[in-house]
Amino acid sequence: MTYICIFANPHPTLTPSSDYGGDRSFACRAALLRRHAEIADYRCIQALLANGTSFIDELYALGRAYEPTVAYCIAGEAGLLFEDVPADVRVVLPFAPDFITLRRIGHTVVLTSEDNTLIYMAPTLSDLAVIKRHLPGSPDIAARLRITTPFALDEFLLSSHEAALVDRAIRMVEMTSSEHSARVVATGTQGMVIGFVASSSLFMAVLNPALLCQLLHFVFSIFFSACILVRLLARINIGAVRVPPWRTLPSSGSLGYSVLVALYHEADVVPQLVNAMKELNWPRSKLQVLFLCEEDDSETIAALQAEMFPAGFRIIRIPSSGPRTKPKALNYGLQLAKGDYVVVYDAEDRPHPEQLQEAWWHFAKGGATLGCLQAPLILANGHVGWLTRLFAFEYAAHFGGVLPWLARNRLVLSLGGSSNHFRRSCLEAVGGWDPFNVTEDAELGTRLARCGFQVDMLSTPTIEDAPVGLGVWLRQRTRWLKGWMQTWLVEMRRPIRLVNQLGIPRFTVYQLLSIGMIVSALLYPLMLVFVANSAFYFTFADMAAMRPNLFIIDLLNILTGYVSFHALGRRALDGEKTPGPVPLWIPIYWFMISAAAWRALWQLHATPFLWEKKPHQPSTTAPSAPGCALDKFGP
Repeated sequence: MTYICIFANPHPTLTPSSDYGGDRSFACRAALLRRHAEIADYRCIQALLANGTSFIDELYALGRAYEPTVAYCIAGEAGLLFEDVPADVRVVLPFAPDFITLRRIGHTVVLTSEDNTLIYMAPTLSDLAVIKRHLPGSPDIAARLRITTPFALDEFLLSSHEAALVDRAIRMVEMTSSEHSARVVATGTQGMVIGFVASSSLFMAVLNPALLCQLLHFVFSIFFSACILVRLLARINIGAVRVPPWRTLPSSGSLGYSVLVALYHEADVVPQLVNAMKELNWPRSKLQVLFLCEEDDSETIAALQAEMFPAGFRIIRIPSSGPRTKPKALNYGLQLAKGDYVVVYDAEDRPHPEQLQEAWWHFAKGGATLGCLQAPLILANGHVGWLTRLFAFEYAAHFGGVLPWLARNRLVLSLGGSSNHFRRSCLEAVGGWDPFNVTEDAELGTRLARCGFQVDMLSTPTIEDAPVGLGVWLRQRTRWLKGWMQTWLVEMRRPIRLVNQLGIPRFTVYQLLSIGMIVSALLYPLMLVFVANSAFYFTFADMAAMRPNLFIIDLLNILTGYVSFHALGRRALDGEKTPGPVPLWIPIYWFMISAAAWRALWQLHATPFLWEKKPHQPSTTAPSAPGCALDKFGP
């Protein structure tokens, strides 16, 4: 990259065509004005060469406190005025009315209270070269041009377009493709089909209950058995693919990374969260971290304001309108994201410091169709109690077994709610997240597949904490299952189109897993009742009254379900000792999942958009078994 020389060149050996001559001259001027010579030292020169940035970017990356000084230097060199954007002005730029366009062109035209038209901008080094070359011949424009800081410009644009941003956040999916929105739980056609199936089942239950029982057993056993088969296949394939040696490659900061963290009533975990974000290994000049807070969540906002933020860390207040859900907050933040890549973290997350680097490596090697990468989630408090133990065991089976198998076979992968890395262009192409879907991650994974984008897995994990209380666990699992029901209804609005977009093999596996997960959760207690009833007749009553074929099918499904779940979890843990008798707790754990499924089915009818949030507390435990070592999934 070639830069022009901004000031009189104090170094005879540096010419205007030198690789960083202009940057070094600018740095010397900035250092004198700031009285801190370290601003322009050789470390920043190294950073701009390594990161593909300019010295202006690196100076801004030193911290928010340096921004006015840097902007003042730019204004002084260009012969322009430096000032913040006044609060009493309004945007008047008819050819670029939306926030995204305004932010990307790097300036805005405003009308003051005195009816003066002014142009505020935060120029880059190349912008400054254009200004110096053309401004002397345009005195009228020079009189109207003002230099401000990037932060001040962004804040003004954000406040000026707040209503438009929140409206777009709510309607983003619908603007891309209305059929993918869960705003309508079930279409009229779907309602007719559901009503027909329900009434037909009711009539058959009256006319021929034995036939209905056999038919339902046969149909539901297919989906239950499909889940078992996937677990067994996933267990066989664990460790089949060698993790690529991405750490041997240099990182590239020439591409920006935006981190989105949606927060609501999370003041307690703010210090832990901010520290985790600070530890991410990515060039500061190319890292943007947005803390997305509801505007009435004063405690969380105050806790964030008390932290010492690096440059690029910002608090974003989201207006309280529309569905107050995490996906709406993420859509709001997506419109503010500057990075080429976007990653989503939860409030309690502690991602591996090298996770962004590994994701970049995969994106660089995977091509334009690689739209998303899912990092494995493992739990730090899996040893605290029986509930967290089972939750951690389930996470190990899911993120260490099922998802890698689906990704390896290019099948539809339901994302986890955290540590999703996106190529931003792909995320914007599919319309972001659905604010009306309470399990937005699973729906987005399906939509990416439908649009032709690939989803793959990372090896560097993110550490989380499992819910300790039974009530918290039940509410969280209810929301997940309700969201999966929403997602299936949305995807099945046009089944023929879904088959064409996914292909028959992927469509078949998607249906078997989606329906199998929901059906098995709902009918698990009924299967236990039927098996117990059949066993009673076998032992104490007339054997002719029992149905041995159905008894054998249900018994095999239940037993192989237990075995496959335990075998996959043990294999995913790779020999780590599991504290406590996990196999003995599996039947009870599945019964709890069933209770959450029936609760989710009722909420789907009564309160489909209710978001039952999981509260978070600062972690007091170090990562430990089961499946909680930081380098567990590392290369």
